[in-house]
Amino acid sequence: MSTELELKYLLPATGLGSLVQLIPQLGELQHSEHNALLNAYFDTADNWFRRHDMGLRSRLKQGRYEQTIKLAGSQHGAMQMRPEYNVPCQGVVPKLDAFPAEIWPTQTDVPQLQQQLTELFRTDFVRQSWLLRCADGSEVELAYDQGEIRAGSHSEAIAELELELISGNALQLFALAKTLLQQLPLRTGWQSKAARGYGLRAQQTLALPQHSGNTVLAQISALQQAEACYGKTQQATALNMASQALAALASSLSQQTQLQHCSTEAAALANAVLQDDKVFGWRRYNELLLAVSEYLYQSA
Repeated sequence: MSTELELKYLLPATGLGSLVQLIPQLGELQHSEHNALLNAYFDTADNWFRRHDMGLRSRLKQGRYEQTIKLAGSQHGAMQMRPEYNVPCQGVVPKLDAFPAEIWPTQTDVPQLQQQLTELFRTDFVRQSWLLRCADGSEVELAYDQGEIRAGSHSEAIAELELELISGNALQLFALAKTLLQQLPLRTGWQSKAARGYGLRAQQTLALPQHSGNTVLAQISALQQAEACYGKTQQATALNMASQALAALASSLSQQTQLQHCSTEAAALANAVLQDDKVFGWRRYNELLLAVSEYLYQSA
């Protein structure tokens, strides 16, 4: 088992050239790759894996298949953390008995699950990746994915940059992200490819959060949900909820001495988002999200 720690950002293909030019400034390049990755996601008809906050995927890379299960994890703003198991497989359909027995909830009928597996959607993309060694010896992989998610006749584009900790200090992810935000037109990517795939398949309208919550984590979660809703619907009610979440976040951050500047910024953005929906793409907005994410990660 390994634990995936990553930051995800949306980056249009027009920004890839600038990213490539930045690589030498970010760390010592250890290795780079360019691969086509073909990914199939599976579940049962009643979404057993989804209901247990698990994700099941097979991947074809360089002629070899690998199957992956991601277990329930945690999200600290933009930072995603999930335990995962990766094992080789012979074809596109995963073989569940190849995974360790202890990962399954008590009384899980694994053979029955195997019989009920069905392919839900695919995420096929080309990945360009760079393994960097930071000044403190930590290793971080930058991966740019460009392709599409397909569920039946529906599709969505993939154009995103992931920063994943391979070894060392996770704070190096935040340091690299700060540098990248200053140079590239990045937007925080809240949803995983799998979450987007489930949504695309269901063709369901993403629901707005009911309230902003009383904690920084709840407020940042409400903000990300409101932002995602606006991206899908372009409705003013989503901007109103984003504004409320930012205002609540400003209030919570004001109680933390080291985050006073973030509180002031969140309050300013709470007003700005009602006037300009392009706020979600502003550098200062995404720098705020990164700062709060780092705070949440260190406080966990």
